[in-house]
Amino acid sequence: MKHSNLSVLFIPIAALALISGCATSSAIRPLPKPEVIASDIRDADAQVEPEPHSEVPMEINEDVQKWIDYFAIKDRVRFESFLLRGEYYRETIEAILTEHQVPRDMYYLAMIESGFMTQATSHASAVGVWQFIRATGRRYGMRQSAYLDERRDVIQATHAAARYLRDLHQEFGSWYLAMAAYNAGEGRIRRAIRIGRSRDFWVLVQKRVLPRETKNYVPKFLAAWIIGRKPAKFGFELPEQIESRYPNVEKATVPGSVHLNEIARVLGLEPNSLAPLNPHLIHGITPPEKTTYDIWVPQGQAAQLLAPEMPLARVTNPAALLPVRYRVRTGDTLEAIAKRHRISLASLKRLNGLDSDRIYRGQSLKVRPSSS
Repeated sequence: MKHSNLSVLFIPIAALALISGCATSSAIRPLPKPEVIASDIRDADAQVEPEPHSEVPMEINEDVQKWIDYFAIKDRVRFESFLLRGEYYRETIEAILTEHQVPRDMYYLAMIESGFMTQATSHASAVGVWQFIRATGRRYGMRQSAYLDERRDVIQATHAAARYLRDLHQEFGSWYLAMAAYNAGEGRIRRAIRIGRSRDFWVLVQKRVLPRETKNYVPKFLAAWIIGRKPAKFGFELPEQIESRYPNVEKATVPGSVHLNEIARVLGLEPNSLAPLNPHLIHGITPPEKTTYDIWVPQGQAAQLLAPEMPLARVTNPAALLPVRYRVRTGDTLEAIAKRHRISLASLKRLNGLDSDRIYRGQSLKVRPSSS
């Protein structure tokens, strides 16, 4: 099914500061023992009234401890950047997860998937903060075209991820298996359960019936969650006050073929201020194939766009914003590429001198004449 989370996310960065000597190990506090971590988390949780749907089992075993050590020591610099970047989105993501009765702690699953980068793309062409592949994105209502990829919309993608995780939990009856299926796909987890004759994630790990990436996926999540709950215990010094968080937004219905900067002008906002709220608009314009399209604007400002004295100028030649070339990704077909770039299959083959529909990953294709 899914994505393959950004495996590159957890490959050690070259010349890690902690290994190369750019930062001394004396700056890192000794890692707390697993039993101390578990006790601290239990004490913190005991002070909060739990919601029936919000409990992810907390387990610290050898596999989890390995990833705690990795994130807190070897990949420390990058993991800290994930913690900081995530704070910008945390309130928004947790609120959406809670709305769908999915544990708020699944926030850390997005950290494992993408490091909270909206433009993240994996080797399997999974996209966005929640790393959806095309098929699963479409299944959960996220549209994709030459001008649009709603998998990059943090709000839409989080709603989709919450619904998907909830569906997986309903099928497998376990948040660990739901996460495993999010990573590997439902079919592979059903097969693992059948072969391993168990619905216990750790038993399936022991029986070696899960893909290697999936075997590590839940321990990575648990390690990120454990560190994220008490980062200071692991020597991460995060600011007490986060300077900025994802703003409150609302939907505004606007015409197709309108540039975000034109909308910002009408609203009296700075140029490029709407782009971070709408990273799914690939070229910064609303889809020309749509009569109208809903975008995100700061809360309280959508009504201004409805005023008759505030007309929006359309982009007269949206096709000029389309890329000249396209690099083939896993799962692409020539027909799908043609449709996505609003060109006939015959024209696409003629542009590239192709006499068959066969293409390969990494191939560079012309999708419109360079002179247009």
